[in-house]
Amino acid sequence: MSPLETPPRAAPRAAAPLPPRAERVAAVRALMGEPDRSVRHLAAGIRATARRHFDLHVEPLIDAAWPALRGTAFEEKLRIGACALYASAPYTALLCAPRRPPLVRVVTGAGNLLPLPTAALALLGRGAMELLGRYAYPAQQRSIALVAAFIVVVDHALDHCMDDPPALRGPRLEAVIAGRSPADSPALALTRALAVAMAEGLDPADRGAFDAAMERVTGWIRAEVRAMLGEPDPSGLGHRLAGVEGTIDGLLFPVVRYAGEGARAWMYDVSLFVQVMDDWFDAEADARDRRDTPVTTGRWTLVDVAAAWHRSADGIESLVRASGLDSPRYVRFVRAAYVLMMHEVMEAMAVRPDA
Repeated sequence: MSPLETPPRAAPRAAAPLPPRAERVAAVRALMGEPDRSVRHLAAGIRATARRHFDLHVEPLIDAAWPALRGTAFEEKLRIGACALYASAPYTALLCAPRRPPLVRVVTGAGNLLPLPTAALALLGRGAMELLGRYAYPAQQRSIALVAAFIVVVDHALDHCMDDPPALRGPRLEAVIAGRSPADSPALALTRALAVAMAEGLDPADRGAFDAAMERVTGWIRAEVRAMLGEPDPSGLGHRLAGVEGTIDGLLFPVVRYAGEGARAWMYDVSLFVQVMDDWFDAEADARDRRDTPVTTGRWTLVDVAAAWHRSADGIESLVRASGLDSPRYVRFVRAAYVLMMHEVMEAMAVRPDA
């Protein structure tokens, strides 16, 4: 059973009138609490490393496949989504992995043992991320950047860049990704370029994880088509589960040899929280588009947003302890960094136009 397949409530709830969007955003801010800004250097280091590898590995593909993307709103969305949201999860999982690679093990072990204040720990983490980003594990970091961008581009292409009827979009997009159909638009050309780049140069240890992840991505695309067609989801989750699992399995494959299944379960929880929050914020837009989501149907309320948040925040503590980094001070530090990064994601989603 998937970690997300928790027992359903006895009966679906009738959709109750929602408070205005501004009130919903304020409610999420309140339940997440005030972040500890003293950990900001670690969060900045993770994101700077993600941006560095985006610039190295994704930007040349944009130049070749979709140069007109420059200066558009989607270019900014792609960079933010890939670097600030998606890439942060595998980097965090790597820092908390039970089989951490040597450089990561040295730095995290020092952080766990040394009685440093939070701000000093954050600076240590930022310095370590700078070293890691420049000199260590280039194959894994290349894969993180590519798959994070791929997820954003696939989602955008499916929703905004294909004129086919919904029933035809999924098969066509799958064929483009697999190289069976021509990429006859810039968005599809970038999708195909990212897919090719992700598959290049993988060693046997990563190939199996990559192939399994791409199968999950296919499941996600098919679930998105079912949602577009208005097909009911027996789980009541509006076909959201496939997206959560598909994106996370893609993001995890570059580091799964280090992070293991505990990281997968935690990353599912993080992705589910982001999905619940996204639906909670965008209820009006989804209703206008006549797309049923668990929020518009009344299945998810603020109670569910809060439950998903606490599960992900508590889960990072469990992940750190399971890796052998069990100093209470260090566990609190890692949780605080996660909370701050998710606050930044939440605020970016909160100011996004309601459209």
